[in-house]
Amino acid sequence: MLFDQGRQGFAARDFSRACEAFRRAIEVDPMYTEAHRYLAESYEKLGFRHRARKAWEALLRITRDPASQAEIKQRIEAMS
Repeated sequence: MLFDQGRQGFAARDFSRACEAFRRAIEVDPMYTEAHRYLAESYEKLGFRHRARKAWEALLRITRDPASQAEIKQRIEAMS
């Protein structure tokens, strides 16, 4: 439910509302990779580079797929 609320906020370009919902979804399930991804993207949309970077780094720690890890690393490097 929280993830769905975040997706609705993201789709409506209400990134502050999306961030709140995704943060709460991650509190409930810290391994929820899609919530981490959308949180990072929402922070980027808001221009919160430091928060976005931390969210990408958190996602990198829990992602096991090598292709996804490579993409996340590229996103992090692009923020440097």
